[in-house]
Amino acid sequence: MNFATLTTVIPPWLLFLFAFVVGIGASELGSWVTRRKAKEEKEKATPVGTLVGALLGLLAFMLGFTFSITASRFSERKHLVVNQSNAIATCYLRTSLLPEKQRRETQRLFKDYIDILVTTSNSPDIQKNASALEAVQMQIWYQTSSLQNEDMDSPLRSLYVASVNKVIDIFAERKAVVLTFKIPGLIWLALLMLYILSMFVVGAEMGTNKSRRTLNVPIMAVAFAMIVVLIAEMDASNRINQFKVNQQPLIDIQKMIHSEQSKSIQP
Repeated sequence: MNFATLTTVIPPWLLFLFAFVVGIGASELGSWVTRRKAKEEKEKATPVGTLVGALLGLLAFMLGFTFSITASRFSERKHLVVNQSNAIATCYLRTSLLPEKQRRETQRLFKDYIDILVTTSNSPDIQKNASALEAVQMQIWYQTSSLQNEDMDSPLRSLYVASVNKVIDIFAERKAVVLTFKIPGLIWLALLMLYILSMFVVGAEMGTNKSRRTLNVPIMAVAFAMIVVLIAEMDASNRINQFKVNQQPLIDIQKMIHSEQSKSIQP
């Protein structure tokens, strides 16, 4: 398990506690080292203070950069939900153009497909649901490929095949964005090391000024821990968290399909 996976798997409160303790520990270590080795306070105070400003500025930049990555990915996930719901709705409506044999079976498969898709966001095992969706997709494709043996208008067949391909393509894209495209572990590691260095230098400046009892360090540690938890929660799409993409577009399509299915079985 790499560092990126670890940040999205552990509970948020544990990640917050880890970031807070690491920050306080680095600050205390910097203060201890400086107090032990400092001899000429005035000469060391200015360069350390300059370094603190530089490192904190770089840390703020890295936090903003990391947040922008996960925010863009979260936005893409919302965009894909809308595209996926539209593709499924279009494809389902075009099943009415199919011969009786394929139409009934394909509509049943789409009902199962949308049911699994809607429950996936609340499922603790997204990977398992993704595999189930891929299995249903293959069955839909088998029904689609059987159309070549049917007496069906070629433009209509091509139109339907294109819509099925779009459903499959959008699912593959959404799966990649949700399960694969995450913040790289190297960025997380660089952010952690920069945070440790920044807090170490802050502690060193406090040791230079002989001032250890201050709220600055705990406040900085809390602020950093909060941002890290926010980024990790937004990036964690492989488990249930506070940043779930609204599934309402898919729920609306699910209701439409269920309604159509109920009408079709009525005498």
